[in-house]
Formats: sequence, structure tokens, C-alpha cells
Amino acid sequence: MVSGVTKLMMMKADVLSGCKELKVCTHYDYMGKKVDYLPYNIEEKNVTPIYKTMKGWDGDLTGVTDEKSLPKELKEYIAFIEKELGVPVSIVSVGPDRTQTIMR
Repeated sequence: MVSGVTKLMMMKADVLSGCKELKVCTHYDYMGKKVDYLPYNIEEKNVTPIYKTMKGWDGDLTGVTDEKSLPKELKEYIAFIEKELGVPVSIVSVGPDRTQTIMR
């Protein structure tokens, strides 16, 4: 919101493979109030993360070369991030090599 980000790059999508579920922090309970920003006072007694749980995926992504071959759950995860942040994910990295970069 502050820097005017217009595109996102998702790195390390391959390391999430094998996770049964992904927990995405969408809000915080800050002293009894639901907020959508990280409060300044982040002492455990004052702030608790609120998560949305999403289904994970299995399989090795390091050989994937195009977006249509990504697991359905990863596509849903990317779509969720784009919707929540209002910014498109233009690059998805599926491995450590430059050739393992998918342009969207």
C-alpha cells in the first residue's frame, strides 16, 4: 500500500510441495479487535494471528515449465494472494535455477 507495488514475484513455490495445508495470516486479533495490519505492539499477550487454511499439494514442481501444469491447489493459492492483495503475481519460481521461472 505504501510503495505502490504493481506486480509480485512468488519465489520458492517448490519448497511448499508436500505440505498438507498452508496457513495464510490474513488479519490479527489485536487486543480483542480484528485488524488487517501488523500492530506496532506485537507482544504475544496483545496480538494473535488469524489464519486462513488452504489445501497444500504434493509432487515435485522443479520440472514444471508452464503455468497450466502447476497443481490446482497452487493455482488457487496464487489466485487467493492476488485477490487479497489486489496485485497480480507475474512470476512463479519452482526451483533454484533461472530456467525454473514461470512468467505469467
